Amino acid sequence: MFGLGFSEIVFVFLVFILLFGPDELPKIVKNCSKFYRRIIDLKDELNESVNKEVNDIKKVVNDTRNRPED
Repeated sequence: MFGLGFSEIVFVFLVFILLFGPDELPKIVKNCSKFYRRIIDLKDELNESVNKEVNDIKKVVNDTRNRPED
């Protein structure tokens, strides 16, 4: 996970507890996970949109190639 070892993760966790306190930490984690989920959803939506456009372009190219010559 990001090249961090167990001891480094524990250190970061302890720093977060000292900076924000144990009461605010669950709220911060919840907001971070919502943000991460939203980023993943946007990535999936963009990927789906790009794939649809690429498939439409491929269809047009194939239709043009298979069209009989006049």
